[in-house]
Amino acid sequence: MPTPAKSHGCTWHWLSDQDLPEINGLVAAEEHFGDTTHHHDLNGLQRAVSDNGVRRTQTGVVLRKPSGTLIAYAWLRLPQSGEPDYRLHLHGGCHPAWRDEGVQDTLMRWQVERGIEWYLETVPDAADHLNRLELSMLVSAGNHFLAETLPNQGFRPQRWYHALRRPLSPPLAGVELPGVAFEQFGPDVSEAVRQLYNATVASPSDRLEPDAWLWGLQSAGIRDDLSWVAVHAGGPIGWVLNATTDLAGEQAGWTEYLGAARHWRNRGLYSALLARSHESFLDAGLHTAGIGVETDSDQGARPYLELGYQPIDAMVWYVHHPSLDTIGAAQAEEQAERDLDERAFQVGHHETQEGGDRRQTRQAVREPDQEDRGGGAAGRR
Repeated sequence: MPTPAKSHGCTWHWLSDQDLPEINGLVAAEEHFGDTTHHHDLNGLQRAVSDNGVRRTQTGVVLRKPSGTLIAYAWLRLPQSGEPDYRLHLHGGCHPAWRDEGVQDTLMRWQVERGIEWYLETVPDAADHLNRLELSMLVSAGNHFLAETLPNQGFRPQRWYHALRRPLSPPLAGVELPGVAFEQFGPDVSEAVRQLYNATVASPSDRLEPDAWLWGLQSAGIRDDLSWVAVHAGGPIGWVLNATTDLAGEQAGWTEYLGAARHWRNRGLYSALLARSHESFLDAGLHTAGIGVETDSDQGARPYLELGYQPIDAMVWYVHHPSLDTIGAAQAEEQAERDLDERAFQVGHHETQEGGDRRQTRQAVREPDQEDRGGGAAGRR
């Protein structure tokens, strides 16, 4: 598939590792104007371009002004090993100064078209199961620009991700649970926790294969020394997997994964796991705890507010399930845009050629005139 048809007076290029420093600058510009950067996943993008995978699969583009300045990028994150082959994630951004030019619309239309094309080319029998294809984008709840733009491209809010923080003082009071022990997380219990996780997810499509599970732990920077597993009757019943992160310039403990077996929910296990995590954070010299909570409601963070957490940000998963009609309409519209650009080029080329013909004609008219003037002067001499 080619790069986007509409150029906005600029030039599209395939995304490469050489673009990463400027993409970081673009993210900084968006952040300066008040937009969060969570949805960019720059670490994931760096890994994706490290082996030339983005260029090889043609899943990333950048837009540059005639001066060479990068003003927008789009990256389609393909499924990793063990992840569902129909779930694709959209990442990208546009410099705030270019938003009114329609660049963001062009980016997302290209990502949707490329996602459908990749799915049809790569996944067996994809044409018979196109309704399974899921395109998603994670956006700050405060990003009103994308909240207006995404629905125009067929995306709808489906899940909410709440980021919260809490000082480690005063300490969080854990609940005493008779018969429950807490063991440190590590490779010896990782597979058992993965199986418990898969048994608790709401949708079978959210289950993780071993490769995807390990990739998620590595990507999140999970630290075994900060993470815990709740054990009862010899088996795991809950887990809390933690990392460290930067919150407003301060290193903080961050809870990435928190869960429990269904019959252990609403019994204080989450509070007990978080309390044990906070003790580990303090032992590591940290003073703040943060957590990311994924829910199916914009009110899903309330239980954590009762534990003393305060909201930092809220993210929204926008999801789009395209159809064959989508790509057919998109291809027709893109071809129309290419035809328009071609006609504009032909008109410009024709005018340039006519201008050259007129210059030659003017020169041919002037030359006899000069000869006449020269003859007259010679005669006068």
